[in-house]
Amino acid sequence: MKRTLLPALALLLGLLASPTQAQPTGPRSATVFDLTSAAGPTLDYASAAAWHLWGLDAAGRYQVGLGGRVSHFFGDGYALNPQAGPANAEIRVARPAITSFNAAFHLRARVAGPLRVGFNLDALGLSAGPGRDRQDLSAAGLPGPAGSPVRPVAGNVLLGGRPDRGSLNSELYAAVRLSGGLSLRVGYSHLVTAYEDDDSRFHRFHNLAALGLSYQLPQSGFRISVW
Repeated sequence: MKRTLLPALALLLGLLASPTQAQPTGPRSATVFDLTSAAGPTLDYASAAAWHLWGLDAAGRYQVGLGGRVSHFFGDGYALNPQAGPANAEIRVARPAITSFNAAFHLRARVAGPLRVGFNLDALGLSAGPGRDRQDLSAAGLPGPAGSPVRPVAGNVLLGGRPDRGSLNSELYAAVRLSGGLSLRVGYSHLVTAYEDDDSRFHRFHNLAALGLSYQLPQSGFRISVW
Protein backbone atom coordinates (compact mmCIF):
# COMPACT_ATOMS: atom_id res chain seq x y z
CA MET A 1 0.00 0.00 0.00
CA LYS A 2 3.07 2.24 0.31
CA ARG A 3 3.16 3.95 -3.10
CA THR A 4 -0.41 5.21 -2.88
CA LEU A 5 -0.24 6.09 0.83
CA LEU A 6 2.84 8.32 0.60
CA PRO A 7 1.10 11.09 -1.43
CA ALA A 8 -1.90 10.87 0.89
CA LEU A 9 0.29 11.26 3.97
CA ALA A 10 2.16 14.17 2.36
CA LEU A 11 -1.16 15.94 1.72
CA LEU A 12 -2.31 15.35 5.28
CA LEU A 13 0.97 16.59 6.77
CA GLY A 14 0.74 19.71 4.63
CA LEU A 15 -2.71 20.45 5.99
CA LEU A 16 -1.52 19.81 9.54
CA ALA A 17 1.35 22.24 9.14
CA SER A 18 -0.75 25.01 7.59
CA PRO A 19 -1.35 28.05 9.79
CA THR A 20 -4.87 28.66 11.06
CA GLN A 21 -6.64 31.34 13.02
CA ALA A 22 -7.02 30.97 16.77
CA GLN A 23 -8.06 27.42 17.46
CA PRO A 24 -10.59 26.66 20.20
CA THR A 25 -9.27 24.75 23.18
CA GLY A 26 -10.59 21.20 23.27
CA PRO A 27 -9.99 17.95 25.09
CA ARG A 28 -6.61 16.35 24.59
CA SER A 29 -8.13 12.89 24.25
CA ALA A 30 -11.24 11.48 22.58
CA THR A 31 -13.10 8.22 22.07
CA VAL A 32 -14.65 7.96 18.60
CA PHE A 33 -16.80 5.39 16.79
CA ASP A 34 -16.96 5.22 12.97
CA LEU A 35 -19.33 3.65 10.46
CA THR A 36 -18.14 3.71 6.85
CA SER A 37 -19.23 2.43 3.45
CA ALA A 38 -17.17 2.59 0.28
CA ALA A 39 -17.62 1.70 -3.36
CA GLY A 40 -15.19 1.10 -6.20
CA PRO A 41 -15.00 -0.49 -9.64
CA THR A 42 -13.93 -3.91 -8.35
CA LEU A 43 -15.03 -4.08 -4.71
CA ASP A 44 -17.27 -2.51 -2.05
CA TYR A 45 -17.02 -2.59 1.73
CA ALA A 46 -18.74 -1.64 4.97
CA SER A 47 -16.79 -1.12 8.19
CA ALA A 48 -17.16 -0.23 11.87
CA ALA A 49 -14.30 1.09 14.00
CA ALA A 50 -13.59 2.33 17.51
CA TRP A 51 -10.70 4.66 18.33
CA HIS A 52 -9.05 6.24 21.34
CA LEU A 53 -7.06 9.34 20.45
CA TRP A 54 -4.52 11.26 22.53
CA GLY A 55 -3.76 14.95 22.06
CA LEU A 56 -0.34 16.07 20.93
CA ASP A 57 -0.84 19.71 21.92
CA ALA A 58 -2.60 21.60 24.73
CA ALA A 59 -5.39 22.83 22.43
CA GLY A 60 -6.30 19.34 21.27
CA ARG A 61 -5.80 20.29 17.63
CA TYR A 62 -3.58 17.32 16.78
CA GLN A 63 -4.51 13.83 17.92
CA VAL A 64 -3.02 10.38 17.36
CA GLY A 65 -4.43 7.09 18.49
CA LEU A 66 -5.10 3.39 18.20
CA GLY A 67 -8.21 1.38 17.59
CA GLY A 68 -9.84 -1.63 16.02
CA ARG A 69 -11.74 -1.94 12.76
CA VAL A 70 -14.02 -4.62 11.33
CA SER A 71 -14.33 -4.45 7.52
CA HIS A 72 -16.49 -6.59 5.27
CA PHE A 73 -15.35 -6.63 1.65
CA PHE A 74 -17.67 -7.89 -1.08
CA GLY A 75 -18.34 -7.66 -4.81
CA ASP A 76 -19.38 -9.52 -7.94
CA GLY A 77 -15.90 -10.74 -8.78
CA TYR A 78 -12.40 -9.54 -9.63
CA ALA A 79 -8.95 -10.66 -10.72
CA LEU A 80 -6.09 -11.09 -8.25
CA ASN A 81 -2.35 -11.06 -8.90
CA PRO A 82 -0.01 -13.83 -7.74
CA GLN A 83 1.93 -12.78 -4.63
CA ALA A 84 3.70 -15.86 -3.29
CA GLY A 85 4.12 -19.50 -4.29
CA PRO A 86 4.46 -21.25 -7.64
CA ALA A 87 1.48 -19.53 -9.32
CA ASN A 88 2.56 -17.04 -11.99
CA ALA A 89 -0.76 -15.96 -13.53
CA GLU A 90 -3.78 -13.99 -12.38
CA ILE A 91 -6.90 -15.69 -11.09
CA ARG A 92 -10.51 -14.53 -11.00
CA VAL A 93 -12.62 -15.03 -7.89
CA ALA A 94 -16.41 -14.80 -8.12
CA ARG A 95 -18.48 -13.20 -5.36
CA PRO A 96 -15.59 -12.36 -3.00
CA ALA A 97 -16.59 -12.05 0.66
CA ILE A 98 -13.93 -11.31 3.29
CA THR A 99 -14.38 -10.02 6.84
CA SER A 100 -11.26 -8.60 8.49
CA PHE A 101 -10.62 -7.72 12.14
CA ASN A 102 -7.62 -5.40 12.42
CA ALA A 103 -5.80 -3.22 14.93
CA ALA A 104 -5.14 0.19 13.37
CA PHE A 105 -3.47 3.58 13.74
CA HIS A 106 -5.29 6.92 13.47
CA LEU A 107 -4.08 10.51 13.04
CA ARG A 108 -6.35 13.56 12.81
CA ALA A 109 -6.19 17.34 13.10
CA ARG A 110 -8.64 20.21 13.34
CA VAL A 111 -8.05 22.50 10.37
CA ALA A 112 -10.52 25.33 11.04
CA GLY A 113 -13.95 25.65 12.62
CA PRO A 114 -15.90 22.38 12.23
CA LEU A 115 -13.45 20.87 9.70
CA ARG A 116 -11.04 18.06 10.50
CA VAL A 117 -8.77 15.96 8.30
CA GLY A 118 -7.46 12.53 9.23
CA PHE A 119 -5.87 9.31 8.19
CA ASN A 120 -6.16 5.76 9.54
CA LEU A 121 -4.42 2.54 8.59
CA ASP A 122 -4.86 -1.13 9.48
CA ALA A 123 -1.73 -2.80 10.82
CA LEU A 124 -2.35 -6.30 12.13
CA GLY A 125 -5.24 -8.72 12.42
CA LEU A 126 -7.21 -11.67 11.10
CA SER A 127 -9.56 -12.34 8.19
CA ALA A 128 -12.27 -14.92 7.59
CA GLY A 129 -14.77 -15.79 4.88
CA PRO A 130 -16.16 -18.61 2.76
CA GLY A 131 -14.07 -20.45 0.23
CA ARG A 132 -14.65 -19.49 -3.39
CA ASP A 133 -14.21 -21.13 -6.78
CA ARG A 134 -11.53 -19.60 -8.92
CA GLN A 135 -10.74 -19.38 -12.60
CA ASP A 136 -7.18 -19.19 -13.85
CA LEU A 137 -6.45 -16.45 -16.39
CA SER A 138 -4.00 -16.56 -19.25
CA ALA A 139 -1.11 -14.10 -19.61
CA ALA A 140 -3.41 -12.06 -21.87
CA GLY A 141 -6.12 -12.01 -19.19
CA LEU A 142 -8.36 -14.48 -21.03
CA PRO A 143 -10.42 -17.01 -19.06
CA GLY A 144 -8.77 -20.38 -18.64
CA PRO A 145 -9.58 -23.57 -16.76
CA ALA A 146 -11.03 -23.67 -13.28
CA GLY A 147 -8.40 -23.97 -10.57
CA SER A 148 -8.48 -25.26 -7.03
CA PRO A 149 -10.80 -23.33 -4.64
CA VAL A 150 -9.35 -20.41 -2.70
CA ARG A 151 -10.00 -19.00 0.76
CA PRO A 152 -9.24 -15.63 2.41
CA VAL A 153 -5.71 -15.28 3.78
CA ALA A 154 -6.17 -15.65 7.54
CA GLY A 155 -3.37 -13.41 8.85
CA ASN A 156 -3.16 -9.69 8.05
CA VAL A 157 0.14 -7.81 8.44
CA LEU A 158 1.11 -4.34 7.17
CA LEU A 159 4.56 -4.71 5.60
CA GLY A 160 4.55 -1.78 3.16
CA GLY A 161 3.40 -2.10 -0.44
CA ARG A 162 3.46 -5.38 -2.34
CA PRO A 163 4.65 -7.46 0.66
CA ASP A 164 1.45 -6.60 2.61
CA ARG A 165 -0.17 -9.82 3.74
CA GLY A 166 -3.91 -10.47 3.98
CA SER A 167 -6.70 -7.88 3.85
CA LEU A 168 -5.99 -4.36 5.14
CA ASN A 169 -7.95 -1.11 4.99
CA SER A 170 -6.95 2.57 5.11
CA GLU A 171 -8.78 5.88 4.81
CA LEU A 172 -7.79 9.48 4.13
CA TYR A 173 -10.75 11.71 5.00
CA ALA A 174 -12.19 15.13 5.70
CA ALA A 175 -14.88 15.42 8.38
CA VAL A 176 -17.37 18.15 9.23
CA ARG A 177 -18.82 18.39 12.73
CA LEU A 178 -22.58 18.20 12.93
CA SER A 179 -24.44 18.23 16.27
CA GLY A 180 -24.68 15.89 19.23
CA GLY A 181 -21.14 14.55 18.85
CA LEU A 182 -21.73 13.47 15.24
CA SER A 183 -19.60 14.29 12.22
CA LEU A 184 -19.87 13.46 8.52
CA ARG A 185 -16.81 12.04 6.75
CA VAL A 186 -15.96 11.82 3.07
CA GLY A 187 -12.76 10.16 2.00
CA TYR A 188 -10.60 7.92 -0.11
CA SER A 189 -9.87 4.31 0.85
CA HIS A 190 -6.85 2.36 -0.34
CA LEU A 191 -6.94 -1.30 0.60
CA VAL A 192 -5.73 -4.77 -0.24
CA THR A 193 -7.61 -8.08 -0.19
CA ALA A 194 -6.06 -11.52 -0.48
CA TYR A 195 -6.95 -15.15 -1.18
CA GLU A 196 -4.86 -18.32 -1.10
CA ASP A 197 -4.94 -22.00 -1.97
CA ASP A 198 -2.70 -24.72 -0.54
CA ASP A 199 0.29 -23.61 -2.62
CA SER A 200 0.01 -19.93 -3.60
CA ARG A 201 -1.21 -16.57 -2.34
CA PHE A 202 -2.95 -13.90 -4.46
CA HIS A 203 -3.87 -10.29 -3.73
CA ARG A 204 -5.27 -7.13 -5.26
CA PHE A 205 -5.13 -3.44 -4.31
CA HIS A 206 -8.29 -1.32 -4.58
CA ASN A 207 -9.08 2.41 -4.50
CA LEU A 208 -12.58 3.42 -3.35
CA ALA A 209 -14.64 6.50 -2.55
CA ALA A 210 -15.80 6.38 1.09
CA LEU A 211 -18.62 7.99 3.06
CA GLY A 212 -18.98 7.69 6.81
CA LEU A 213 -20.47 8.90 10.06
CA SER A 214 -18.53 9.36 13.32
CA TYR A 215 -19.68 9.76 16.90
CA GLN A 216 -17.45 11.11 19.66
CA LEU A 217 -18.28 10.32 23.25
CA PRO A 218 -19.00 13.43 25.33
CA GLN A 219 -16.25 14.58 27.65
CA SER A 220 -16.90 14.35 31.40
CA GLY A 221 -16.10 16.72 34.19
CA PHE A 222 -14.64 20.12 33.38
CA ARG A 223 -13.57 19.25 29.83
CA ILE A 224 -15.13 21.12 26.93
CA SER A 225 -17.17 18.87 24.67
CA VAL A 226 -15.92 19.19 21.09
CA TRP A 227 -15.61 16.65 18.35
